Amino acid sequence: MDLLVRRQLASALTRVENRSGNWRDILRDCSRAGSNALVIGVTGPPGAGKSTLVDALAAHWAGMGETVAVLAIDPASPFSGGAVLGDRVRMTRSEGNDRIFIRSMSARGHSGGLNAAALDLCTVMAGHGASRILIETVGVGQNEVEVAFVADCTLVVSVPGLGDSVQAAKAGLLEVGDIYVVNKGDLPGAASVARDLSTMLALVFPGLPGASGPQADRSMMVSIPGATRKLLSARYGAPEDPGGAWHPPVLAVSALSGQSVGELTEWLSTFGTWLRQSPAGKRRRRERVKLQLVALLKQRLFDRLQQDDHAGALTDWIDRVLSGALDVHSATDQILQDKGPPHAR
Repeated sequence: MDLLVRRQLASALTRVENRSGNWRDILRDCSRAGSNALVIGVTGPPGAGKSTLVDALAAHWAGMGETVAVLAIDPASPFSGGAVLGDRVRMTRSEGNDRIFIRSMSARGHSGGLNAAALDLCTVMAGHGASRILIETVGVGQNEVEVAFVADCTLVVSVPGLGDSVQAAKAGLLEVGDIYVVNKGDLPGAASVARDLSTMLALVFPGLPGASGPQADRSMMVSIPGATRKLLSARYGAPEDPGGAWHPPVLAVSALSGQSVGELTEWLSTFGTWLRQSPAGKRRRRERVKLQLVALLKQRLFDRLQQDDHAGALTDWIDRVLSGALDVHSATDQILQDKGPPHAR
């Protein structure tokens, strides 16, 4: 990626993120251009080494001739709204690499570990030639699962010593991860965490790690409720599907030393191949568009209400709820029915 393209990409990302200037034209052109970029979301608890892992993956792919874009999202202060944007400080191997573009951004108060514009920014990055896009989530709680509905592949990062196999189950990460990574794999306890995660996944997914065909062993899945199996099949496919069902693998790596990073990129490529072949890949893309449309409709509706001609309309509804004249649900119904507050009728 030469200097001119990097500057054009940086400018385009700023306009799309801030919804300024000709951002709609930029997004439209990048969407029409099409792309086969693989988008990888990286999520996990603070201190798991997500930034170092992203750095190692980006450097590895760049060394193979790929053009890599990184979207690193930092939490925003609930008071000032500011963000440190310090993830790139740990990306020393990617610094100065012409094949790697790094963009740091604030979550801007958006829950789920991402920024509301993350999907649009991925489209712009792909439209400027990125073949691999890495999204690093905020990683500050147990609700960092939104990335699973934005990225093609979700990497769930754990580390020894934090009880992550239990935390993963509590946070729902065992239902969204496509590949599980135990980082700092050279530390004591890493093998135990990897073993625990593998055991838990074996209770949910058929066959062995990777793509499993019709002959896959499904004996461990008999205790899973039918509704849950249906949801998992929609996301990970069924053994009878073209390409089979995906059983998420677990890898112990050391992002700092580079141990097993190459093996991780091979698993990512294998997953990308499965995603293109499986009907589950089409379902995921359809669900992604649906969720984006719903989110935009919600935001546009709220923006329209805020820009209502009746100044202070929302304040009037708040006052009525506080006075006990209405509950919040009834107030919402009346707002959507466009009845208007008392003074506006």
